[in-house]
Amino acid sequence: MSDPLRSALRLRLGAQLRVIRRYRGLSGAALAERITVSQSKVSRIESGTLWPPLADIIAWLDACYVDQATRSRVMSLAEAIEQRVTTLRDLHRGSLEVRQLELVGLDGRAARVRHFQPLIVPGLFQTAEYARATITAANLHGERDVTAAVEARMRRVARMRQPGAPAYHAVLTEAALRWRPAGDVDLRPDVWRSILDTASVDSITVQVIPIGTPMTAVPTCGFTAYEFADDDPLVIVEATAAEITFAGEAETADFGIVFDRMAVAALSPDDSLGFIAQLLT
Repeated sequence: MSDPLRSALRLRLGAQLRVIRRYRGLSGAALAERITVSQSKVSRIESGTLWPPLADIIAWLDACYVDQATRSRVMSLAEAIEQRVTTLRDLHRGSLEVRQLELVGLDGRAARVRHFQPLIVPGLFQTAEYARATITAANLHGERDVTAAVEARMRRVARMRQPGAPAYHAVLTEAALRWRPAGDVDLRPDVWRSILDTASVDSITVQVIPIGTPMTAVPTCGFTAYEFADDDPLVIVEATAAEITFAGEAETADFGIVFDRMAVAALSPDDSLGFIAQLLT
């Protein structure tokens, strides 16, 4: 019997390794030659269908000349899979750009994405200026590729608006809408306009929970739930210093319940957009 968590972590590992290879400017064939494996093996590793030996992962990272922080992040993930752990504490260290591009890869594989965010406006709706402010505020370890990370997030925004993108349903609180990044200029009005513009895409749904709304679930943290046509569901929970990955029907079911309760408590999509529009008046 397959292990849903290991499958999900392989998917995340493959996405990270693909980003690292492309970041170095190597084709699949060129990397395969460098680490003396077949091109098809590289492709299967990146798609998450093949679990490579740790020696192959080390050779991959060596061939791409990754920095120590990125190496530690990838090897932590690889060792978690190797040891069959039940949860993953994935530290927020390493390339900020690689992290954003990993999410692009997950979006590309997903059939549906559901995102609950009680704290800030989700990345899909962010402007470049707001994205820079949020990435900078979360950059606790002084990573230097903030600009590249912002550009990668904007590419993700553009891709999720295109035909063929997965269905995306975001539920956010009024507090998330009202969170203001530090600075002389208030960046929120442009973000509110971005939400209204993005929500015009048929595959994108936005709901807002106003402050004071009675709820039957506690909005303790933000999370993103990914559903795939040919793989187990995956949930990524973000905290200040770490991420936790959950996978499989049993482990992700509670997140589905919470999301559904939040969606019931929230305003309807049309009323939510009207609520956001009123913030601009």
